[in-house]
Amino acid sequence: MDTVRAATDIVSAAASRLCLDMRFLTRAVLSLRTSVVQGEGMPRCDGRTVVFHSDTVVSSFRRDQNSVTRDLAHCVLHCILGHDSPSNPPETDLAEDMVVEYVLDCLDTPHTSVPGRDDRMFACERQFAKAGAPSPDLLSQIVRGTSPWQLESHRKMFVRDDHTARTDADDAMWIELSQQVMAEVEGFVRDDEGRTGALMSILRIRNRRRYDYRSFLRKFMTSRTVVRESRTEFDPIYYTYGLSVYGNMPLIDSLEQSDSGRLEEFVIAIDTSGSTMRGPVVRFLEEAFDVLRQTHIDRGANLHVIQCDDMVRSDDVVTCEGDLRRLVNGFELSGGGGTDFRPVFDYVDRMVDEGEFRNLKGLMYFTDGFGTYPTRRPRYDTAFVFCDDRYRDHEVPPWAMRIVVRTEDLMAGHNQDGTAGA
Repeated sequence: MDTVRAATDIVSAAASRLCLDMRFLTRAVLSLRTSVVQGEGMPRCDGRTVVFHSDTVVSSFRRDQNSVTRDLAHCVLHCILGHDSPSNPPETDLAEDMVVEYVLDCLDTPHTSVPGRDDRMFACERQFAKAGAPSPDLLSQIVRGTSPWQLESHRKMFVRDDHTARTDADDAMWIELSQQVMAEVEGFVRDDEGRTGALMSILRIRNRRRYDYRSFLRKFMTSRTVVRESRTEFDPIYYTYGLSVYGNMPLIDSLEQSDSGRLEEFVIAIDTSGSTMRGPVVRFLEEAFDVLRQTHIDRGANLHVIQCDDMVRSDDVVTCEGDLRRLVNGFELSGGGGTDFRPVFDYVDRMVDEGEFRNLKGLMYFTDGFGTYPTRRPRYDTAFVFCDDRYRDHEVPPWAMRIVVRTEDLMAGHNQDGTAGA
C-alpha cells in the first residue's frame, strides 16, 4: 500500500506539472481521471481514466523524474488526436505512438523531456518524409514495410502505453477538446521557436472536416417554383357550374400545387490529367448523378459534364434522366496531360456569352491535384472538389469554395455531413 500511495502522489504531481508545461492541455488533463493499481505494466487509457501500475511508476520516477509526466502526456495526446481504437493492427499502433512522441519531442517542455529525443525525431522525420504527412493512416503503410529489427527498435523508442483498454465511448468529448486545444494553440500560445508547429499540423489533420459534396450540390439547386394544376383535387362540376351561373367566375377555382428544387443549369468539370484515376472519378459522378436524379430532371435541363486536362476534351450535355444513365454507364476518361483549370472557365464563359446558359447556377470542378486558376472571378458560383489522401493544403482563389474528400470515402460511398468552406 505504501507503493500505491507513493505512486499516487507521483501521478498527481505529474498531472500538475503537465498542466504547468502545457496550459493548452489543462482541460484535457482534468477531463481524465487517474488511477493507480498494484503491480507492473505500462499505463492504459480508455478515454476516461488513465490507469498506472504502482511498481512501474515508482521505478520509472527513480530513473527519470519526467518519465511519468511523459507517460501521462502520451496518453492525453492519444485522446486529443483521436487514437481510440483497441483493435488496430500493430503497425497502426506503432504509427500512432510515433506521431504522439514526435509532438512531445517537438514541444520539449521542462517536465516532459526524456532521453533519446534526437534519435526519435530523426526516425520520425525520416518516416514522415516517406509517408508524405504526419498521419497514422499514411505512416502505418510505411511502418508495414519496415524490417523486423527496425520495428523492434522503434517499439522500444516510441511505445509508452497499452492500447488494449481503449474505447471510443467519449469520442464526441475528445473531438470538442481537440478543437479547443487547436484554437488555443493557434490563438494564444506564443512560440517564437515554432515548437507547436508539429502539434498544429497534426491537429489540422485530426480536425479536418469531411465535406458532403451531395449537400453542396443541393445548394446549387434553383429555387424556382413551378406552379401547375392539381388534377387529383380539381372538381370540374363545381367549376363549370360557377361559370354557367356567374359568367366568367368559377364557383370553386382550380387548386394548384407546385414543385421546387429543380436544377436547371449546372456544370460538372472533371480533371482528366495523367494523375487522375478512373475509379474515384466514376464514383464521384455516380454520387453526383444520384443527387441530380432527386432534382426532378426533365426536358429543359441543361447540365454539362466537361472533361479537361490542359484543354477541354469533351462536353456531354444532359437534358433528361435518360442522358444521365447513358453517360454514367459508358463513361470513359479523355485526356491525360497536365492540369490547367482555365480552359474550362473560358469554355463555360463563352457559352454564357453566346446564350447557351441563361441562369447557370454553378460549376463544380473535381480534381486530384494542383492546377492554374483563372485570375478573375467567374459570373457563377464555383467549388473545387479535391480527391486527396495526403492531407495537402490546397489553396484556392478567394472566390472559390474548397471541398476535400478521400478516395476511401468515395469508393465506400460514405456520406459525411459538412458545410463547404471558402
